[in-house]
Amino acid sequence: MLTIHQPTYSYGKNQVLKNLSMNVPEGEIHGILGRNGAGKTTLFRLIANWLPAPAGAITWQGAPVQKRQTAYLETAPYFYPYLKGVEYLRLIRDEPQQIETWNKLFDLPLDDLIDGYSTGMQKKLAFIGVLLQDRPILILDEPFNGVDLAGNEMMMAVIRRRRNNKGITLISSHILHTLTHVCDRISLLEHGQIAPTFELKDFAALEKLVREEAHKRLDQTLENWP
Repeated sequence: MLTIHQPTYSYGKNQVLKNLSMNVPEGEIHGILGRNGAGKTTLFRLIANWLPAPAGAITWQGAPVQKRQTAYLETAPYFYPYLKGVEYLRLIRDEPQQIETWNKLFDLPLDDLIDGYSTGMQKKLAFIGVLLQDRPILILDEPFNGVDLAGNEMMMAVIRRRRNNKGITLISSHILHTLTHVCDRISLLEHGQIAPTFELKDFAALEKLVREEAHKRLDQTLENWP
């Protein structure tokens, strides 16, 4: 189980996370839903050890999470210039057979320079990269942004298949339906805290809550419209 126990994180005077707590059991696909700037990326960077977390605040199977246990797909992956797709993947894991197998799903021109890839192609390449790491904690920050419909469906299928493993998958989004299609549970991140977490059977209620909030804000904004 991944346990997150009350970490707090600030950028200067801006407190992004406030004593946030949650648990994710093995085998679960867990979504983090929140507005832009809600703290989703900060939370993921803490889990991945890209940012310092208080001692004991984030544990995997009872011990502090280590970098070697996490594979993190950033919202906008960075690639060194003049690097071919296959070179990037072989830097991660030099196993041509595995690389070829994963790429059969996404059909990327791995012998071409990454500089010439579209945004969606780069996201698929980075997704293959985190899969090649084969680590128990898979962290996907807005993984579907910029990816075409067929690519999104394939990514979702791969993520669902991972449910059979002993690891966990964390996915963030500010678009609800990208999470309801693939997650077992979804946590709402607001004001630096998890409030609340929705089970699969409650996803319809979550969708209703989000719609009602949007219409409420719209009505309030247009109430005195000239």
